[in-house]
Amino acid sequence: MSGSLVADLGIGPEVWLFLAVLGCLTLFFKFSRFWSIRNLDLVLLFAPVPGLMRLVGGGTSQPWGAFAWLFIGSGLWLIRCLVDLGLTRRPHLEPNLTFSGLACLSVGMLGLLLMETVSLPTDQGSARNPADPRAKPNEAGEPKSPEAAAGAATVKQVLDQTPLPTALKRKPPQVIVARVVAGLAHLGLVFGLMAVGWKHFERPIAGMAVATCYLILPYTRIALVDGGQLVPAALIVAAVLAYRRPALAGLCLGLAVGWMPAAIGLLPLWAGFFWGRGIGRFSAAAILTLAICGAVAWNLPELTVWGRELGARSLAEVGLHPGVEAPSTGSFWTRIDPSYRLPVLIAYLALSLATAAWPGDKNLGELIALSAALLVASQFWYLVEGGTLVLMYLPLVLLMVFRPNLSAKRPPVIAPRVSHPQLLNINH
Repeated sequence: MSGSLVADLGIGPEVWLFLAVLGCLTLFFKFSRFWSIRNLDLVLLFAPVPGLMRLVGGGTSQPWGAFAWLFIGSGLWLIRCLVDLGLTRRPHLEPNLTFSGLACLSVGMLGLLLMETVSLPTDQGSARNPADPRAKPNEAGEPKSPEAAAGAATVKQVLDQTPLPTALKRKPPQVIVARVVAGLAHLGLVFGLMAVGWKHFERPIAGMAVATCYLILPYTRIALVDGGQLVPAALIVAAVLAYRRPALAGLCLGLAVGWMPAAIGLLPLWAGFFWGRGIGRFSAAAILTLAICGAVAWNLPELTVWGRELGARSLAEVGLHPGVEAPSTGSFWTRIDPSYRLPVLIAYLALSLATAAWPGDKNLGELIALSAALLVASQFWYLVEGGTLVLMYLPLVLLMVFRPNLSAKRPPVIAPRVSHPQLLNINH
């Protein structure tokens, strides 16, 4: 987890982790209610850390036991997300710091995050992030293909005229664009989490608490420039924010699935959420967006290459492409026969279809918990670096942890259109 900022401050990864644990406990631990679910959630937030820290900075040395630990941590969070459906009582547990204090801390942490995103050396973006499937030398070297090389010169000319920080302009064009996308995704996540707390939780301090916790946790710095996780996470939070607009939510989820196929299980769930209340608009927007993404990937290989440079994942990396074998390293499935992965995929499909039908009349709180559960469950069948995509489901998990009772938050009822308004006066 070494980086220019951490090295300059003289803080090692263990000390940074300790400060993150201390910060979360100080801000959010309920000392007056020691056995509350909130305190258990704070402990569970760090359950995947031991396995992830074994992989950080390890390069090609990735022990299989670390992925097994990550699967255990993911399993604990999957159980917690499903149990949340039965936790109807949601007492107001305020943070131990005022709204102004949390805002001050969030602004400072976000500033440090964005500053390191700009100044992080090109060879350390994927070196610190176990979830990055790109080869480590390629991030600092030339584009991976002739298509990317052909477009790099044009992009470089545009970037030279763009008002960007000097430290960022020294990097190759694909790295510059990737860092800009990562920075915008961080901003979108922070403001999206705050907006959900203000608009849907009706408690601005809850949204500020979620954003602060997101910035403090070590996963945010480990996957600092991983657009593959940040972009779909920001789009999914945007879909939660726009849950009363089915078409906009479908657009956001379609883009998220097109960027990260591991989120595909969310589509049946959200279709069940909008059943009878805008499912046509949601399905049309999501399917059309996916069709456009597929057409672009099939007909425009140059854009596909640039998407990969920005962090987008392919069907082969996710493990949804037929005939793809497990990699020799960097996966839980490395030492396991591929036939054992098929039942896991079938179980995930069954879970996705089951959540689409049950509960029948979902509210926003249940939608958040089930969406987090499906994203966590995708780690078990994800082929390359499965279990390390913590930042993808972290925002939804935090929304679930800090949310109040949302039983009254449901999709709007869309009234049927009347083709002949004069029929309304038939009884007069």
